[in-house]
Amino acid sequence: MRIDVQCHFFPKAAERYLCENSFPKCMRVEGGLMCDFGSQKLMLADMQYDPEMIIRSMEQGQVDLALLSCNIPDPGFLSAEKEALLCSELNEVTAETVNNSGGRFAGMGFLPWRSPKKACEEVRRVKELDLKGVMLFTRLGQLQVDDPSLEEIYKTCAENALPLFIHPTVPMWHEAIGAYGMVANTSFVIDTAFAFMRLCYSGILDRYPQLNVVIPHAGGIMPILDGRLGYVPPAVRRFIDPDKRTVLDTLFSGQVWFDLANPSLKVLTYFKSYLGLDRAMYGTDYPFVEPFYQTELLDSLGLTENEKEQVNWKNAKKLFCLDI
Repeated sequence: MRIDVQCHFFPKAAERYLCENSFPKCMRVEGGLMCDFGSQKLMLADMQYDPEMIIRSMEQGQVDLALLSCNIPDPGFLSAEKEALLCSELNEVTAETVNNSGGRFAGMGFLPWRSPKKACEEVRRVKELDLKGVMLFTRLGQLQVDDPSLEEIYKTCAENALPLFIHPTVPMWHEAIGAYGMVANTSFVIDTAFAFMRLCYSGILDRYPQLNVVIPHAGGIMPILDGRLGYVPPAVRRFIDPDKRTVLDTLFSGQVWFDLANPSLKVLTYFKSYLGLDRAMYGTDYPFVEPFYQTELLDSLGLTENEKEQVNWKNAKKLFCLDI
């Protein structure tokens, strides 16, 4: 058994809303959708996002089940009103795609984060549709993830036992790093770290200890920040509350889970030594990484049979309450 916890598709509903939007500039080109952020262009190829093609790719990587979510550009780039409409449509089409997949897909839900009352109502619809978690993007329109207006949404997600999957999107500071493709190849993992640290420093994860979050891409840059986050210079130690849980305390806690969607044997080896595999899950970030490649990579990591079971399916089954 192998479960991919980060697999993307791109329904026509998302294209329809985004093509009517002024930013990013999205237009249909031959074979797909081109999304132009000015600093970065993203091409969403039709063939890659077709559910039948996704299943064929899963079979090549010996993946039995994939947690499906709509790729970026995310609904936060729309007006708050249209964001709410698109999130509702995405949840419907995701549930429909899951139901038509013959057991190959489970789904992740979307919330209109900038409309708290509507978002809390949508949480309940996510549960009714049997979607397994909620996508939390690293920016929510012009809101940061620790904005006080989001408090009730986090509380509702926690009460409904819906894990939050932190997923990068084009960051607020994208124009400053527009050269050399640095938005996609660098800023995504950095902005993921910023979002996670905001959840920690703001106390959100302390106030809702039953709320689980997933950090993708083998923790991104979080493991290599250990020295910066763990060591407190003597001059500032008197300003630190010794009773407050630190970012590193939270990172190592049972609240924080990880996918291993990072196509680097060196990085995955370091991740294993640093965080262990008790909360690590197979992931591809499809179509960024093909399942066959990620499967071969993890098979070369030298895992024990017990570790393989943990990573390949047991941890995902536990976190997302999968009926397998």
